[in-house]
Amino acid sequence: MTESRWKFSVAVLLPVAAAVLVTLALTAGFILWSASRTDERALEQQQALAAHMIAGARSDFEGTQGTEVLRYDAVEAFLGDTPDTDWIESSFGAAGYDDFGHDRVYVLDPSLTPIYAARDGESAGVSAYDQDRAAIDPLAVRFRSPERAAQIAAYQDGSSDWPPQVSDIVDLGGRAAMVAVLPIVSDWEGQEQAPGHFYLHVAVKFLGSDVADDLMDQYLLAGAHFDTVANTLPGEAVVPIANAEGRFVAFFKWQPERPGQDLLRETLPASGGLLVVVAAIIGLLLAFLARSTAALDKARVEALFRATHDPLTGLANRALFTERLERAPLPLALLALDLDRFKAVNDTLGHEAGDDLLRQVSGRLLALVRATDTVARLGGDEFMILVSGTADSAALATLAGTIVAAISEPFRIGRDTAQIGVSVGIATAVADERKDLVSRADFALYDAKESGRNTFRVFDRLARAA
Repeated sequence: MTESRWKFSVAVLLPVAAAVLVTLALTAGFILWSASRTDERALEQQQALAAHMIAGARSDFEGTQGTEVLRYDAVEAFLGDTPDTDWIESSFGAAGYDDFGHDRVYVLDPSLTPIYAARDGESAGVSAYDQDRAAIDPLAVRFRSPERAAQIAAYQDGSSDWPPQVSDIVDLGGRAAMVAVLPIVSDWEGQEQAPGHFYLHVAVKFLGSDVADDLMDQYLLAGAHFDTVANTLPGEAVVPIANAEGRFVAFFKWQPERPGQDLLRETLPASGGLLVVVAAIIGLLLAFLARSTAALDKARVEALFRATHDPLTGLANRALFTERLERAPLPLALLALDLDRFKAVNDTLGHEAGDDLLRQVSGRLLALVRATDTVARLGGDEFMILVSGTADSAALATLAGTIVAAISEPFRIGRDTAQIGVSVGIATAVADERKDLVSRADFALYDAKESGRNTFRVFDRLARAA
């Protein structure tokens, strides 16, 4: 090497090489740091989502118990001197398992002695309760307190919409389970029960593969499962689940999305090109990071949508409906809808046809309301429409009549035609009455059903009081 070339190398090439190496090192460090931070943010969001959906699963479980127990015929089965065991077997045993996924069901008499037990939908001897007694008795005994008695009395006289319900996450034989206890009481006139003389319904649902698979399907969490130990496999994420005392009794685990690591795997093969066009590669990497962040934000928005909307129809789900009901400005109105003859379509044309019908019904409902109104599907063929800013009975009656007429029009299901109807209950809130709005709309819906279906009724305080 000549002296001139050596001086050029020292004066030009070495600084350039050093600059390139420093740039590469800084770029590599920036990429690694960005990937790590992206993974941390993604994990935090997924943990928040997991905690939210577990809380939703508990809320849905508690709600299914209310659907099963708070019925006129349920209370009727316990009013006589001896409970109707045939009714209990068919309605709490098999139906509780098939319709609501209750793995175990117990019925306790007023002295907290078991009179019925079922496991996996089949009747079991009452001695089966002894295996779970240590975990369930502390929940059941709370109904002997004066506070619970007052809450039950408030429900029975109509001043409360829901009787007291006690629930927790417990350990049953080394398996974590959701347990809910609900008194079998009535707020219907004519079903008189002696004070303190009521039976308890105990529902048990294990936090097992069926619950995890359902959450995994809804929220796209890979490898989701429940465990009773906190230890995790490499790369596994975990959310602890505590009972009412704050003790961890279960752990929800899954393989989290790692957009940062995915980014590294995609960009490392191109690292050789950095030696040639450092500036261009840096620009590409920054653009790629921007796209990854945008994709992560999009995924977060989509996950939030899935958490607040019904997966079948795209309508608001129970959680979003409840939130909007609590925040909606007064005056407001609520329309409770229940499809008539929907079960016949399901039984005749199949569940896929039933799903298609529900989607078409949702489309017709959305076409009839304002953009500011909320149409929600609470489950099955039950819908709610929240109308804000008005309590005009005439306008609401017109809307309800339009809905009844629209749903009565035939639906095209593949090559078949389905004809259904809808019953509508209307309730309004002008002052601070929203806490009773759902129960009043349901009462009006029941009145519409009793009046021959495929019609609507407006809530009448005097009629309910009577």
